[in-house]
Amino acid sequence: MISEPELVGGPAFPEPAGPAFTPPPPPGSDGPPAATRRRPWLWALGGAVAASAVWGAGLTAYQRATATDGPDLRGYRATDPCAAGAFHGLSSALGRRGGSTSTTELDEPGLYRANCVVNLRGTPASYDVEVTYNLHRATDPRPEFEALMHDPLVGGGDRIDGIGDLAFLNDTDTSAMVLDVVDGQAELRLRVGAVVEWNGEGEQPPEPPKLDPAAMRTYLVEDAKELMTALKKK
Repeated sequence: MISEPELVGGPAFPEPAGPAFTPPPPPGSDGPPAATRRRPWLWALGGAVAASAVWGAGLTAYQRATATDGPDLRGYRATDPCAAGAFHGLSSALGRRGGSTSTTELDEPGLYRANCVVNLRGTPASYDVEVTYNLHRATDPRPEFEALMHDPLVGGGDRIDGIGDLAFLNDTDTSAMVLDVVDGQAELRLRVGAVVEWNGEGEQPPEPPKLDPAAMRTYLVEDAKELMTALKKK
């Protein structure tokens, strides 16, 4: 029987190039130095805490800015609407633009309100364009606006598209027409009506001509759009 040869006098197995494998310390031992026991997840946790703190600070700053700045006014500003509006369409249909009344203004932190009248001198009748402009600086006017348009005492008329967020046109009166618009924080009303001057003496003046609802609707809406753009200019 041939046995495996034995190495006699030969070199021993070479030592490993690196340090020998060290088994983990048994339970209860001190183990390796603390510097070698740091855990990566502690660094990740620290980063998450820092990011959370930065995000929280940013959110707080945003909330403070929002509370200070108030709602988005979409560029609308406090200004005289009769001075800003040109009323090209209505002037071409009803008469050249004449004078206007002094604008009544209310300028408070929560609300800017302006009311004025522009006169259009036509033949055989003149017409007034009464403008009411409300800029709500603190609250959303749309829910209340829509509710009032459905109030029979106010008579909002029919809802129309293509102007502002919400608009209603009342043309049931053949001698007058009213357009109500809300656009973001801005609320605008234009009322066009004939002017009849009579002091009760002498012959009563004739009734003003009836307005063409279709034509007046177009002029009124286009002039309101033009005015809304002008109210945003600086």
